[in-house]
Amino acid sequence: MNSHIFIIGMMGAGKSTIAPLLSNKLKTPYIDIDKDLVEILNCDIVDFLKQYPEKKFRILESRYFLEHIKNSPAIYSTGGGIVLDKENRNALKKTGITIFLKASIQTLYDRIKRDINNRPLFKNKTMLEHLLNQRNSYYVDCADLVIDTDNQTPQKIVSQIINHLNHDN
Repeated sequence: MNSHIFIIGMMGAGKSTIAPLLSNKLKTPYIDIDKDLVEILNCDIVDFLKQYPEKKFRILESRYFLEHIKNSPAIYSTGGGIVLDKENRNALKKTGITIFLKASIQTLYDRIKRDINNRPLFKNKTMLEHLLNQRNSYYVDCADLVIDTDNQTPQKIVSQIINHLNHDN
């Protein structure tokens, strides 16, 4: 693989599930940006956002992302808000293949409702819908491939990504 693969989408879309599976199939390292930031900050994102504004987190997320993509090709599971920054969107479009994992509000809600304590921006279904409406056009604009993850297994999603990659080569 000679370029990065960026997996974007809302919380609950499947980014953290798909990235390691794809990594295993393609024999390429993957980076889960949110997990790395938790390690670097030495606290989870929920606790960080209790102390600092979301804007500060987005700045740290962007710096980490833009610095890391200078390295060898990898598969990135991005945070759901990575697309909010224009420089990040430009990097997604120019430095790799971007895959938007799309899901309906109901699917996203069903996947994350039991994990509310670990989802700092998730309070309820209405807030989830607001976040998706705020970000959706950015996701679509950055995407080389859009995959609807509703009613699909992770294995099927990975197969679709690999098929897309094989047709692009």
